[in-house]
Amino acid sequence: MGSTSVPDPQRPTIINLVIENTGKGVAHDVRFDCARDIPARAFGFENAAVPESMKDGPLINGIPSFGPGERRIITWGQYGGLKAGLGDEVLDISAVYFSSPPLRVKKQKHRTTSRVDIRSFEGTDASDRNWEKKQAEQMEKIAKALTFLTDRGEGALKVTITPSDNHDEKI
Repeated sequence: MGSTSVPDPQRPTIINLVIENTGKGVAHDVRFDCARDIPARAFGFENAAVPESMKDGPLINGIPSFGPGERRIITWGQYGGLKAGLGDEVLDISAVYFSSPPLRVKKQKHRTTSRVDIRSFEGTDASDRNWEKKQAEQMEKIAKALTFLTDRGEGALKVTITPSDNHDEKI
């Protein structure tokens, strides 16, 4: 069981908080605790406002049953907002959960603590590499341009493809 913070590849300035069952079995009755409030929806850059504390979601409500490899991804915020909420503090988030090992009658209790340090994102690259989004935006522009050209009246745009008479000709 672990908690980490990772940049979001689709939204480059966003930092996600990821909870993952890294074990091989189902974790039951997962509860989380932290010595301090956890910032929520901490958006902003320079001089960001101090965010509110987390009041809902899996870190507050827990997870009744968490299968191996399952993840919960929380859109946590942006560096400026998270820095305003945490300052230079490191979050130690503990997960307490139970497993049911084979051939055992009683559930086994576990406790895992993960350190989350927002300062590790200071000065890191947040450039936009969402190529799928960029391609979709360009396709939308092309579609709008073609619609504009074809809506201008009959015969406003005519595209034809004619084969070359000389098929051996190199382009």
